[in-house]
Amino acid sequence: MKKLYISLFIIALGFNATAQNLVNNPTFNNGLTGWTAGFVNTYTLPTLVAGDGSDGSNSAQYIATATTGFYQDVAITGGHTLKISFWYKSAAGADARARIWSNYKDAGGTVIYQAAVGDDPLRTNNLFLPAATTWTKHEITVVAPATATVFTFAVRAYNGGTVNFDQFSVEDMSLGVKENNIAGLKVYPNPVTNGKLFITSDANVEKTVAIYDVLGKQVVNTTATESVNVSNLKGGVYIVKITEEGKTATRKLVIK
Repeated sequence: MKKLYISLFIIALGFNATAQNLVNNPTFNNGLTGWTAGFVNTYTLPTLVAGDGSDGSNSAQYIATATTGFYQDVAITGGHTLKISFWYKSAAGADARARIWSNYKDAGGTVIYQAAVGDDPLRTNNLFLPAATTWTKHEITVVAPATATVFTFAVRAYNGGTVNFDQFSVEDMSLGVKENNIAGLKVYPNPVTNGKLFITSDANVEKTVAIYDVLGKQVVNTTATESVNVSNLKGGVYIVKITEEGKTATRKLVIK
């Protein structure tokens, strides 16, 4: 039992110190699992290319004869700083005939549009990616809108383009911010056995509560003054991130 709690502490400490990649199957080790063709019904999934990835394994390739693309919805926390990146390479030419073409959605699934396309880094500022015959990393850092709960990580290829994609990443950089103490914070019961988690403090005001699994995937994002429904979570180890009046704390959580 002592070894178990030491392990849980290490997991919790590592989660708070290092941002985690929130993308499922980011390097296509599981084929195209987790990825969807879209947004238009004529778009198709790319072809899986074995042994030609930027990390030495797989990549996803388009040899485009018309506009096409694929995407993945990633759960995020509104107001947090996100570091978004992927690797790509293209056939020789003036540009890659490809771009990132992403957006945010709120809890109701409504798209949250940013500034004009020409000023939006989520859409490559309305430009194609530069030509790159060797693997090249494209990276941006953005702050998600306060009401966003989903980041739709999408890329496109266009007629005449041959482009490979690999190593997609979305990191929540706000999770690495040093904690501020929340006076009188109590998180109980732990472990949870009846599907309800209580979070109280001296201030007794509304709190933002985000729960993550040990891989860094957000599984709950809600507000509460006292209790949070966790009945939909499977048994296991989680990290709870609590924000109250600008102060933040994290706690490990076990659900049975």
